[in-house]
Amino acid sequence: MHPHQRDFHNDLHSRFLHISGGYGSGKTYSLCMKALKFRWINRQHNGGLTAPSYPDLKKDVLPTFEDIFERNNIPHSYHKTDKVFSFPWCKGKLYLFTAENKIRGPNLSDMGINEATLISRERYMECVGRVRVKGAACSQVYSSGTPEGLHNYMHELFVQKKMNNSRVIYAKTMDNIANLDQEYIAALKAAYDPVMLQAYMDGEWVNMNGNQFYYSYSTAANEDTSLKRDFKKVILAAMDFNVTHMTCTLWHLYPEGLRGFDEIYLPRNADTSKMIEALKSRGYTPDITSIYPDPAGKAQRTSGKSDHQILREAGYNVEARLSAPRFRERQLNMNSKLATGWIKYNPDTMPKLKKDFLAVEQDPVTLGKDKDNEELTHASDGVDYLVDVVSPFVKPSRSESVRIR
Repeated sequence: MHPHQRDFHNDLHSRFLHISGGYGSGKTYSLCMKALKFRWINRQHNGGLTAPSYPDLKKDVLPTFEDIFERNNIPHSYHKTDKVFSFPWCKGKLYLFTAENKIRGPNLSDMGINEATLISRERYMECVGRVRVKGAACSQVYSSGTPEGLHNYMHELFVQKKMNNSRVIYAKTMDNIANLDQEYIAALKAAYDPVMLQAYMDGEWVNMNGNQFYYSYSTAANEDTSLKRDFKKVILAAMDFNVTHMTCTLWHLYPEGLRGFDEIYLPRNADTSKMIEALKSRGYTPDITSIYPDPAGKAQRTSGKSDHQILREAGYNVEARLSAPRFRERQLNMNSKLATGWIKYNPDTMPKLKKDFLAVEQDPVTLGKDKDNEELTHASDGVDYLVDVVSPFVKPSRSESVRIR
């Protein structure tokens, strides 16, 4: 087994488990192997496995099972009409379903779902509803699939608004390269642009509607759940100013780049004074914290004081340029830093920033950020300003003469 397959196979603790993988990463094989494992663990009870359609079942799931049976000499019988597997070592059976119709049938101890991103949310919840046998050794709804964009319900259930006791495991096509034809890999790379390849080869959730502002962002390069505050280092606070939502992200700067570990989100009626209170309450005091805010915050407000002035009067050191960089330069600078892993952060403690990196779109006319969704851009805007100060964009200069070697 590859590491992602072993992880998926051995997890018997998560109630909801999903493997998000690229094409050819071994997702379906992992799912079928786990279905057989459950027929031993829950051998007194029935289990299930659902495919998006009967053609998917016939061309993908059933051939995978037959391959496993043949390779491992596994005795079994299959009822084609009822679509049920039986095995001599267990009392329970394995029922196969397709999502073309409502998921009905017996109560189950466990349920696998192949290509879960291709079935409806309603069908997924019907699968969940069938797993209700009392006394099962392990009751789990486990699934596999290739990500189909941020608006897919599976992204919401496993990433955006995670269900209790849920977990997602990521798998790349290249992890399974020993079992794949090189021409297949070449065909994938030729067929999809870099954003699509993140989804269809790396198994990552990406904005598939086009115009992604942070197009270089990837889970592998930019996420690290082990990142946390180092109490021996100074704090860099990236801050954007707003009259409704307000977000501040917290960072350390190392020679290898920025490392984010926390964020503060004020959802309603936010202002700079309230953010100052929140910073201090979490231990981000003026003696150890420098703030990198929106340069526009230097402008005087109707109250007579600018946001920058309010921060300085609270004792904070404020680092800001005279004006914000152009949107295109911001985008190029940020994506360059994201692509090399110079920017890493903890997605578990900074969910607002993760949502921005994944979902913020670019306005095709202004090249700025699309501001239609008031929940987005606040966290990432602050990071843009921070990066512009500590590692500004350097526009390549064009030489008068070019020597070709």
